Amino acid sequence: MLVGARCLVLLLAVTAQGQQQPHIIFMVADDMGWNDVSFHGADQIPTYNLDALGYNGVILNSHYVLPVCTPTRSALMTGRYPIHTGMQGVPMFAAEPRGLPFGKILPEYLKDLGYVTRAVGKWHLGFYKKEYTPTYRGFDSHVGYWTGFTSYYDHITEDTYPGNRVLSGYDFRRNMDVAWDLSGKYATDVFTDESVKIIHEHDKSRPLFLYLSHLAAHAGNDGKLLEAPQEEVDKFRHIPEANRRTYAAMISKMDESVGRVVEALQDNGMLNNSIIVFISDNGAPTVGMFRNWGSNFPFRGIKATLWEGGVRGVGLIWSPLLSDPGRVSEKMMHVSDWLPTLYSAAGGDVSNLTSMDGVNQWRSLVEDTESPRTEVLLNIDEKAKTAAYRFGQWKLVIGSFGKNGSYDEYFGEHGRSTSNPVYNISSLVNSQAWKSISASQSTVSDNQIQQLRKLASVTCSKGGSYQRVSDCNPSLNKMPCLFNVLSDPCETKNVADYNKNLATNIYNRLVYQRQTLVRQLNVPFDVDGADPTKFNNTWSPWME
Repeated sequence: MLVGARCLVLLLAVTAQGQQQPHIIFMVADDMGWNDVSFHGADQIPTYNLDALGYNGVILNSHYVLPVCTPTRSALMTGRYPIHTGMQGVPMFAAEPRGLPFGKILPEYLKDLGYVTRAVGKWHLGFYKKEYTPTYRGFDSHVGYWTGFTSYYDHITEDTYPGNRVLSGYDFRRNMDVAWDLSGKYATDVFTDESVKIIHEHDKSRPLFLYLSHLAAHAGNDGKLLEAPQEEVDKFRHIPEANRRTYAAMISKMDESVGRVVEALQDNGMLNNSIIVFISDNGAPTVGMFRNWGSNFPFRGIKATLWEGGVRGVGLIWSPLLSDPGRVSEKMMHVSDWLPTLYSAAGGDVSNLTSMDGVNQWRSLVEDTESPRTEVLLNIDEKAKTAAYRFGQWKLVIGSFGKNGSYDEYFGEHGRSTSNPVYNISSLVNSQAWKSISASQSTVSDNQIQQLRKLASVTCSKGGSYQRVSDCNPSLNKMPCLFNVLSDPCETKNVADYNKNLATNIYNRLVYQRQTLVRQLNVPFDVDGADPTKFNNTWSPWME
């Protein structure tokens, strides 16, 4: 019987096309701004390892996510819009008895195809019962935390609840066990070390799915919102604002993590058969709750908004399976597309996937053919009364964000000051990721690097300053705004009055989606039941 099972595993390790199944490394940044990767044109925070993957792969310049973290992660795991699972509202609180509804999710689909599945880092899809935690949802192992954020060194998560009641507890786990031994260790390093260990110890006869979901660059608890090793902070003396300087160090440590993971794949002979994806879960909260001083320049809005600054996220894919690497894709893609896309890349038959909002983008990514997606629901929040829809080059936005529209504007560093160090191609080609990639495939030239960086930069202002919005403020006029985001990606010119039929057509598409909406599953907090003091001061499942 064991021999038969082993044979089945080996058979599953080959795709329907007769190719060895690729290893899949999926990395997620938390609250990372569009302007905080250097391949988008800013010199302020060099991200040479990410740049190496992007320039030698495909930079996804129209990759859409949800405005906040729990909904994005639910869409990634289910391949469905959050409105179809009830996950479209505010992110999950630690003391909220809620989780991603039961049903097959991404790691389980890949396990069916023979994959070993590992999760490292943030979960944020429920833990009030153990059945909602990663190792009960298809992952073979998990090292990380269950709540929405935690501190980078002490791994304490604090949440404030009605009546100013503060719950505080330790939240670092190794599977179901509390990982007390990791207290005091910098979270990004912990997740990197664990990922490198997983790769080095992996049995290459089976494909690996590694889900590396970083804490960076989410803010931590009050009093220590941003944390990074001082030697890393010191590298950014050219940034005058102290908090922005620490944020840059947090991004830099995450970029270092990317390089170490790519290097580990090369060292273990896995890189030449890998797919590496990197995305941000939403835009940066430059201001407001959990402010981290990230920048979405030149886009309008921040995290928690449906402006481009909130939902057009950093994205890239690298793989030797790409037939024409070294390009910037403006083709529309949504985070829900990754489930059918990766399932197809792993050799699965996507016709077996049902009730998916995501579409299979694998051929489009590999062969640079037309994207099968021409429109995307960006979100409907029936409680906040906000919604947005992208239809071809057009985008309709309903509602306003922040108190009295305070998040409807433009925020953050442009990152293009002459005081910044000049972008250094020598440092790029000496990065861990570039050296690892170049050992297994040819890399793009210096001229191509400059051209790709220019193509990946979004320009809609002059002289590195914002072009202020003037003719569409939904907090005042209460009417939908319509933008041509190809010619006006910064959403500065509302054209609804000149395109009433088009605006009505897109609005009707929103109405249709609204009829399929599952109401938000947010439930009242269970502050007494979840109180970490009842569980040795740890965040733990409290409804067994």
